[in-house]
Amino acid sequence: MYKILVVDDDKISHAFIKRALFNAYHLVQTYSGDEALKTLETQSPELILLDVEMPGMNGYSVCEAIKANPKTADIPIIFLSARDELRDRMQGFEAGADDYMVKPFQPEALIAKIKVILQYKLQRKTLVKQVEEARRTAFIAIAGSSDLGQAIQFIENTHNVQNHEQLAKKLFQVTNNMGLNCTIMLKTNTENKNLYFSSTFNAVSPLEISLIETLEQGNRFFDFGCRTQINYPRISILIKNMPLNDMERYGRIKDVLPAMLSTADTKVNQINTLNALTSQMLEANELFESITKTLEDIKLVLQRQQKEGIHIMRKMMLDLDKQLPTMGLEEDQEQYILNRIDSAIEDAHKTISSTNATNICFDKVIDKLKDLFLKQQHLHDQLYQVENEVPANEENDGYQMDVELF
Repeated sequence: MYKILVVDDDKISHAFIKRALFNAYHLVQTYSGDEALKTLETQSPELILLDVEMPGMNGYSVCEAIKANPKTADIPIIFLSARDELRDRMQGFEAGADDYMVKPFQPEALIAKIKVILQYKLQRKTLVKQVEEARRTAFIAIAGSSDLGQAIQFIENTHNVQNHEQLAKKLFQVTNNMGLNCTIMLKTNTENKNLYFSSTFNAVSPLEISLIETLEQGNRFFDFGCRTQINYPRISILIKNMPLNDMERYGRIKDVLPAMLSTADTKVNQINTLNALTSQMLEANELFESITKTLEDIKLVLQRQQKEGIHIMRKMMLDLDKQLPTMGLEEDQEQYILNRIDSAIEDAHKTISSTNATNICFDKVIDKLKDLFLKQQHLHDQLYQVENEVPANEENDGYQMDVELF
């Protein structure tokens, strides 16, 4: 049963109102403005019937006092007055009343006005609740769109990342905007060498490293208290201040971060692959240089040996020219010696010809190695050019939300 506060200094008016409303409403009767205000300190009626002309505080002053109090401002008020001039009605409206009735009035008219006012109050209360809910939903949508927009911006900007440190920095730009305190673990291709980064730029403690590595071997999500770890094959993030008092934001974080981490995981793989390829190229370059130097050394040795062979042959011919006439050899002995010399010269000629052919082969091998080295260097430069290419429409890597909400 609705409670109605009746404020009137006239007992006859109280009796009339009581007779009209007794069976439908619970009435609280007061006889002055001061008494009404004191009553409102302990009771909360759904409606107030307020007389205008009263000794002490008149109805307008009482109405203004009620509307000025946040605890009673929402209680609807119907003025009861014997005056029906426009000025009186305007004054009642300015004081904050919801309706105005002129005495004397019929009980049916009073009941009808009360029903309308109470229905209006109920509708207003429902509307206020709906507005608050709509405002709350809008704030959630804006916040969610902001988080989603930042995640999309992060995904778009990861192509410009060149190393693990830059990737961690861009990821922290988003998590810091979301108010999250995080630690990230990135897996490299090097055995037992993971990289750790903190959003607070502090060193990551050994205990925290041990915890992340242990949880990384478990499920995709691992929750403990206000902490959550999200794991992907090459990246894990430990969030240390999840909003347990705001479950909608808690769930939104778990919705947004996986999309970012999935992209980051792919980028880590690309960086690891590029680093491995770069390392292999450097090793291959060193090997090419070593092989080229070895072949050059062999070529020089062969050239030196060729020169030494020629020198020996020339020296032998000079010695024979001096010694044969003095040896007193028979004709057949001289012929034998000459034949042996011819045979030796022929063998030396073959050796020299073979050395020249070997030098030509070495030159071809060296040229091919140099050509292969240049091709690998060109491939390496192309890979870095693709990784570092910035789209023409990207002016900066800051967050800009392009989603239109309304």
